[in-house]
Amino acid sequence: MANLYKRFFLLFLCFLGMSNAAAQRNTIYKVKLEALGGIVLKDQGNCLGIEGALELPLYGNHNWEYTYNFPTIGLALGAFRLTGIDYINPVVFSNCYFNYPIIHKQRFSLNTKLGAGFVMMGTEDHGVGPVFPFTGLLTGGINTEIVLGKFYGNPMSQWSISLGVNGKVLHNGNKTKQSKNITILDGAVGLKYTPNVWPLPIKYPAKPVDKVLALEICGQGGVNQLSREDNRYYPTTSVNVGFYLPFSNAYRLGLGADAFYNSIYDGKQRTDNTRYNFIKEDRFLNKFRSGVFLANDLTINRFVAGLHVGVYVFSNIQVPEYLESGERNSNLTENWLNSKLVAKYKITPNFMANAQLKSHMLEVECFEVGLGFAIPEFSRLVKNPFRNVSLKKKDPKEVKID
Repeated sequence: MANLYKRFFLLFLCFLGMSNAAAQRNTIYKVKLEALGGIVLKDQGNCLGIEGALELPLYGNHNWEYTYNFPTIGLALGAFRLTGIDYINPVVFSNCYFNYPIIHKQRFSLNTKLGAGFVMMGTEDHGVGPVFPFTGLLTGGINTEIVLGKFYGNPMSQWSISLGVNGKVLHNGNKTKQSKNITILDGAVGLKYTPNVWPLPIKYPAKPVDKVLALEICGQGGVNQLSREDNRYYPTTSVNVGFYLPFSNAYRLGLGADAFYNSIYDGKQRTDNTRYNFIKEDRFLNKFRSGVFLANDLTINRFVAGLHVGVYVFSNIQVPEYLESGERNSNLTENWLNSKLVAKYKITPNFMANAQLKSHMLEVECFEVGLGFAIPEFSRLVKNPFRNVSLKKKDPKEVKID
């Protein structure tokens, strides 16, 4: 473990020296080094590691950068070790991330973070099934930056303290309900260095987005597997319709309805599909679910990232409290609650590409991709049925001139 961290630290110092020597007067970028420590959720174990990153603040080359309070794009490289599930050690990861500043001040910033990347890790079986050495990584959280200097141009203003709380989800690359997903919650503390602080960002008043109700219709599809050894793929598909109202330039709230179809619930794989071995008939209604959802979306120019929480209105599948073997089911909230991580990119104002990861309390069900259609100014196209009704009382003393 010590050798791993020594090599990483040496590589980071070399990068820091080169970046400082190559700094140009018209370029702003930052380098960061943090120590990580946390816990593994739903598993027995802790996490300890380090992370370095190159950050590129967006300071006004495009109008939307002003609108969204100067966000930052980062590229991270890190390594950590786990206890309790040490058969995958050492873990090395790299990911891109996006920092959106909730607060952007001269000496302090508070950011939300969202990123994705990949992980390289050990492949020892250890009784849990084969582990794929390359694994997807999703990360998100909140971080702050506290600048040590008071004024731009002061050498101390090039240094800042970095603090953060992050969530990381590692998925072993299999399209299956029985995949080994590892969820980590960690804290980070470190230092950030800016080789130069010129040009200065000049903040112009952002043009507010129109608070107009939009309608979006999306369809997507994917596949499931029963287990990591399964060589069959079971198609899944879903459709959702939602109304979305912006509350600010970067946030909107939505309400909509979902319809899900998952062919894995066919009742024919009772030996392998032990969680769903109570399904004994191949019926369409067993594979179909529908419900309503509440959407919380971050909107960055054409990109939308959201967490949608849904409640099933119709579900013919009711997971029993105990399996046929007598073992207790661990996630009975699946009978009524679901959540989705949703990403959308607007190709045009009306057409978009979208992807969603559906889960039940962090237990992944399926990943789907598809297309969508939007009517961004839906409320302006609908005639108000009460437009001729006035609640204003007539004044008898008012003189009316025809």
